[in-house]
Amino acid sequence: MPYLVGQGVSEPGAVTLLTLKATVGFGSVLVVGSVILRRLFALVAETRNAETFVALCLLVSVGMGAIAKNLGLTDTAGAFAAGVLLANTNYRAQIQADILPFKGILLGIFFMDAGSSFDLDLAVSEWPTILTGAVALVILKALTLLAATRVPRWLEPNRLPFPEGIRLAALLSSGGEFAFVVLALAEKLKALPEELGGVLTAIVLITMAVTPLLGDVAGALADTFEGEARGGGVRGSGEQNGAAAALDAGLNGEGRCEVAEDAIVVCGWGEVGRSVSATVDAMLAEESENEIGSPPRNVAFTTRTSALDTHVGACDLRGRGTALLFGDGSNPSVLRASGLKAPRAIFVTYSEHERCISACVRQGGAGSPPPLFFPGRPRGA
Repeated sequence: MPYLVGQGVSEPGAVTLLTLKATVGFGSVLVVGSVILRRLFALVAETRNAETFVALCLLVSVGMGAIAKNLGLTDTAGAFAAGVLLANTNYRAQIQADILPFKGILLGIFFMDAGSSFDLDLAVSEWPTILTGAVALVILKALTLLAATRVPRWLEPNRLPFPEGIRLAALLSSGGEFAFVVLALAEKLKALPEELGGVLTAIVLITMAVTPLLGDVAGALADTFEGEARGGGVRGSGEQNGAAAALDAGLNGEGRCEVAEDAIVVCGWGEVGRSVSATVDAMLAEESENEIGSPPRNVAFTTRTSALDTHVGACDLRGRGTALLFGDGSNPSVLRASGLKAPRAIFVTYSEHERCISACVRQGGAGSPPPLFFPGRPRGA
C-alpha cells in the first residue's frame, strides 16, 4: 500500500530485499515455526496447566505478529499465520476450547468497532451506490469462489462436488474483516478519499450483515442441486459427502483428522479407556454403517502426549479403529471443537473417581447430554 502512494522505498535492490523477506523469509518462519510449535506444545501439554497452555497460544499470536512486522508485512498477517499454525496441530480442539472466552470478547469488540465506522448519513445519501456495490461484491465473490472449486479433476482429484461448491460460494460471498484493515490503511495513507472509504466500508458492513441470509440461500441452493444430481443419476449424496470430507480431512504430521459428528467418545486413555475403545471398535465393526471411507466413529481423548506418539489412530484408516486426539474430553467445548456435535455415548474412564464425577457433571450441564457411562467406585472405597 505505501508504494501505491509513493511513500515506500523505490530502489530496485531495496524492493527485492523486502520481497524476499516477505516471501522466503516469512515462509521459512512458518516452516520452522511448525516444527518448533510441536515441541513446545508437547512440553506444555505435559504440565496439564490450562493457564500455561493459553499463555503459549497468545505468545505464538503476538510473536508471529511481531516477526511479520519486522519482515515488512503487517502484524495482522502474522496473527493470521499464527492461527494457521495452531490449527494444523493435534492440539487445535483444546486450543479452541481454551481461547473461547477471548473469542467472544474480541469478536464483540471487533463488531462494535466495525459498527461505529458505519456512517448512516452517508449510507442514506449514497444508498443506490452502496446497494449496487453490495450486490456486485456478493455476486463477483461468489462466482470467483465457485470457479475456484471447478478446477480440473486431474489437478485436484478431491475437489468439492458442484452442490458443495455452490454452498461454499454463497456462504463466503460477503465481505471479510481484512477489508477493514486494508481500507483503514488506505485512508491513513491518503490513498482513498475519506468519503469513498466510507462508502466501501458501508458496502462491506452490509454484506456481512446479510451473512445469515446468505447461509439460508446457500443451503437451499445446495439442496436443490443435490436433488437434481440424484434425479439425474449423478453421484449420490453419500459419495459427494465423502469427497467433501476427503478434501477437509487432510492429514499432517500430527495426525489431524475429521471425525463423525455422532461418534462414540472415550474420555481417558488408560487401561480402562483402551479396553473400552477395543470393545467399541468391535461393536462398530459389526455395524453396516461403519463403512470404509467414512470418518472414525470411535474417538478417545487424552492429555498425555506420549500416548499420541505411540498410538496409530483411525485418522489414516478412515472408519476403523480409534481416533486418539489431544484434549480434555470432559469439556463439552473440546468435543464441539473436534466436530462432535451429537455423540452417541460418552464413556468416562479416568482412574480418579472424583474426576469421573466432575466430567459427568460438566457434560450433564451442557444442554441435552448423550448417555454417560463411567466405572463405579468399589464398596468401602
